Amino acid sequence: MKVTLEAKTGRIQPYLLLAPALAILIGFLLFPLIWNVYLSLHDVSLTTILGDWKYVGLKNFDNLIHDHDFHTSLQVSLIFVGGSVALQFFVGMVLAVVLNQQISGSNTIRALFIIPWTVSAVITGFSFKFIFSDSFGIMNYGLAQMGLAPVAWLSDPGIVVWTLVFANVWHGTPFTVIFLTAGLFSISPVVYEAARIDGATKIKSFLYITLPLLRPFIIINLILITMWSVNFFDLILVMTNGGPLFSSTTSSLFMYRQAFEFGLLSRGAAVGFLLIAMNLVLAYTYIKLLRSQDKTVEIRQ
Repeated sequence: MKVTLEAKTGRIQPYLLLAPALAILIGFLLFPLIWNVYLSLHDVSLTTILGDWKYVGLKNFDNLIHDHDFHTSLQVSLIFVGGSVALQFFVGMVLAVVLNQQISGSNTIRALFIIPWTVSAVITGFSFKFIFSDSFGIMNYGLAQMGLAPVAWLSDPGIVVWTLVFANVWHGTPFTVIFLTAGLFSISPVVYEAARIDGATKIKSFLYITLPLLRPFIIINLILITMWSVNFFDLILVMTNGGPLFSSTTSSLFMYRQAFEFGLLSRGAAVGFLLIAMNLVLAYTYIKLLRSQDKTVEIRQ
């Protein structure tokens, strides 16, 4: 009887240890998600939040489907997220591979690379707003010293999104560098030595050894930086506030302005739900891609 009781206690103990973390997860993730869905199905604003909440079903979502400004924000988000993820991954991969070499001072350089990532997006936004200012920015000052015409980095609708992409890449690339460097450390040098003996060049070693073994790290990194870029808005809010002419308003900034500037809480909740859905679809796509490639490798073997 005593042995049976101890066995039951042993089976229950892991769940008891996980209970506090599970409670926090439910409190900070699941409950807000349910509340967000509930809010999006009603007509609630800052002026009516204390009154009766009228149930409107999918009306808020229907309004978004026919909202030209929301369509524009999706297009801006596509450019911002696509450019940020592509450049951040490419630059991060190159720097990670370079820093993985046994060169003098590589450990110090890795430590310094963390600094941009630890700086808050708001401070980064103010810094780049000063750098790219049309009237007194450092960039235009440098162009003037070279006899070139100034560029409207933050006021030209055709350029402003790419200026934001540059700032976001500067801010987020250190994470990719650190993450991929950790993945490179997990690859045994013996594998590269064997490939070198077999006559493989550095390019072939990278293509056929590094990339396949680094694939899980690459997929997880892409999931994280994509989600962060989709939800990113504080740097954009500080640098351009969505302007000029709505040309730098991403979907996340559109959600913020609907809910907190215009007071349309239900409309903002609907946008938030769609952003969550976008994140889940992107994460599922990346994971599906990882699994399909793993199956391809198994079949070849």
